[in-house]
Amino acid sequence: MKNVNFPIENLHSSQENPIAIVSGDLIHIVYPNGEIETATLEQIDRRQTKAALDKCLVWGRIGEL
Repeated sequence: MKNVNFPIENLHSSQENPIAIVSGDLIHIVYPNGEIETATLEQIDRRQTKAALDKCLVWGRIGEL
């Protein structure tokens, strides 16, 4: 398993995807630059986030979505 530290120091050479953490009704998306975006499932369905959920490494109970 590969360890990744956020924020990533050299973003231009990194191929890391954002991490999406499911927490109840909210989804927190952590980008490689350290930025965190909080969204609801409705916002993600409407594509109102910077990254689509299918581009993220998802952590949490996705069965609840």
